[in-house]
Amino acid sequence: MGLPILKERVRTLERKLLQAQTASKCTCRSGQETRYHHAAELARISKMRCAVHGLRDLGDITWVPQDLPLRQEDQDFCSCPPAAVRDFLQGTRGPLSREEHAEACRVWDLEFTEDAQERFCTDQVQVRQLLQQYEGARRRAHAGSSAMSRQDKRG
Repeated sequence: MGLPILKERVRTLERKLLQAQTASKCTCRSGQETRYHHAAELARISKMRCAVHGLRDLGDITWVPQDLPLRQEDQDFCSCPPAAVRDFLQGTRGPLSREEHAEACRVWDLEFTEDAQERFCTDQVQVRQLLQQYEGARRRAHAGSSAMSRQDKRG
């Protein structure tokens, strides 16, 4: 067996070992969903890095109303006031009382006022800017990893 072939086999084994060691540390969400309520939450979530890849793949980024929970690992980023419906959906409490249900319906109705729609539209402008920044960083990271991969193959 020639030296170049042996070097390639060692490199392949080292890559596989590194992948096995770091796979459990990857926090990317490719093919999954990242939920947010407001642009400020999305900004904080998107700043989190992946220990393996650097820039974390957030998967499908989706706005959800305040009554719906974020992913379990993103709960600390939620800046919304407490919500009985969200707590129920997270399994941290039992069913809502009639009064809590009526309050949740009242809050839901407030989401459809003109003022609420205007705040939502303003927030979505910030979200679009964040998504543009995120996509640009993803393209740069992907271009960088592709260049490194080509360099590895030339070895």
